[in-house]
Amino acid sequence: MTVLSEAFRTRATEIVGRYPVARSALIMVLHEAQDEVGYIDDAVIEEVADVMNLTAADVAGVVTFYTMFKRTHPGKYLISLCTNPGCGMFGADDTADKLRDLVGPEHETTSDGVMSWEQVECLAYCGIAPAAQVNYRDVPNLTPERAERLCGALRGGKELKDAVDELWADAKLPNMSPSEPSEPEASAPEVSADA
Repeated sequence: MTVLSEAFRTRATEIVGRYPVARSALIMVLHEAQDEVGYIDDAVIEEVADVMNLTAADVAGVVTFYTMFKRTHPGKYLISLCTNPGCGMFGADDTADKLRDLVGPEHETTSDGVMSWEQVECLAYCGIAPAAQVNYRDVPNLTPERAERLCGALRGGKELKDAVDELWADAKLPNMSPSEPSEPEASAPEVSADA
């Protein structure tokens, strides 16, 4: 049984053609496969290997190395929460506990297929800690309370963009504006050259 479409094969061939060495295109082709199917299981690995004239072991090695490639379907929404020390100082562990309560165990899709969640390494957005993403869209300050709002909105059928925009609207962001110039200090009295 073929999992990937003929259109995928056409795109993969075009992507491979951009690189002097076909293997160099593997990550881009895997992204295309995941975009089409939603995840990369053994059947997808076999087909990508076939398209690229690689072994399944070569492809599996890349798939299992990078956390961006999902081995099972993450559901309609994948919540990724940074739990590195910077976000941890702002309560990421409490948010992880809340997601465990709301969604279930990490990497397991809810029975209705709506969502799953995962802990990830730094999302490079420490100014909005705890930093998170839903389907790779940045979500600021994902505290336990805000995680509850987010999950409720997504389960309630709210569009992802609207749910995320609402969280941005009341996010506690660091003040990045330049500080007001201070009043000039009183200068010492001028001394004339004749004195």
